[in-house]
Amino acid sequence: MITHIRIQNFRSFLEAEVNLQPFSLIVGANGSGKSNLLKFFGAISGELSATDDLGNDLVLKVDQYQGPFKLKKPNWVKHQNALEQPVGFEALIDGSVVTSATGVGPHAITFRKPWLPWQGKGLTVFNIDPDKVSAVETAIPFPSVTATGEGTAQVLDSLKNGDREDLFDKIEDNFRRYVPEVEKLSLRTVDKGKKQIQVREKGLNVSTLATELSEGTRLILCILTILHQETPPPVILLEDIDRGMHPRLFEYIAPLMRDIAKRNQINILATTHNPYLVDCFQDYKDSVIIVEKKDGISTLTTLNNKLEWLDYETVDPEDMPLGSLWYSGLIGGTPKNLSREVRH
Repeated sequence: MITHIRIQNFRSFLEAEVNLQPFSLIVGANGSGKSNLLKFFGAISGELSATDDLGNDLVLKVDQYQGPFKLKKPNWVKHQNALEQPVGFEALIDGSVVTSATGVGPHAITFRKPWLPWQGKGLTVFNIDPDKVSAVETAIPFPSVTATGEGTAQVLDSLKNGDREDLFDKIEDNFRRYVPEVEKLSLRTVDKGKKQIQVREKGLNVSTLATELSEGTRLILCILTILHQETPPPVILLEDIDRGMHPRLFEYIAPLMRDIAKRNQINILATTHNPYLVDCFQDYKDSVIIVEKKDGISTLTTLNNKLEWLDYETVDPEDMPLGSLWYSGLIGGTPKNLSREVRH
């Protein structure tokens, strides 16, 4: 499990570092760099393309989005690396440095052993499309959930009809917990080899196809499938985790993800704009990462650190919910115009 990261000159990050928890929630204004933080993990876990003569250093091709170099206008690329600075990172797993890197060119990083244990396998940034989750899918060997949620039905079918029905049962149990109207989760055969998710709801005599479920319900099912698939990613990266989800579910979703991350010794990072989800981290303030951008450069700070810098004569954080405190703009991580309005 990663406990600390340091990023050098990747997209909108010039020099930033922060501690990570098993489940870290990422908040910040639009364009602050939240997505770039997730993309960072995807970049450093990509395919290794070369080794040196001794086999000690490995080169990883990285999409740094350098932009159109010949364009003369100032501020011509929002997420522009400092071209004269090296690209690199450092990560700690369980308190020990396991990888460090230095840029060797505009599109590559050289790794020095030991590198990340999942190096070369790639990490997916999930931006789930509910329509993909509910689509008809053809069963394939060794399925996995893709970035958009496609493959959810394939994974569920593989677990149900393979030798990991215990994982399917865990998904179904948690799904019924978060969506009490659901009595049973199953898959119907549409055509030879083609399956589609369906549920049996309380009080209905016929099954309901996944296409008829709300976006939030489909999102919950996809996230549960990602978390419980036979070989979950070592780092799960989720964009807009709360999309379409009722706020009352957050008090269940946050502990579930925290528990799964600890049990499986993985990290889960999720972005959100929802203050109600932040409220669920009252006892886990170090798990909320605030991303801010100034002069085109993104920074990383935990909510706990922000609270340490807060002027308690202006506001006492115990007097308002955690999400409201963040949303107010008093601790940063909100659009600038909102922050100014609050201060005045």
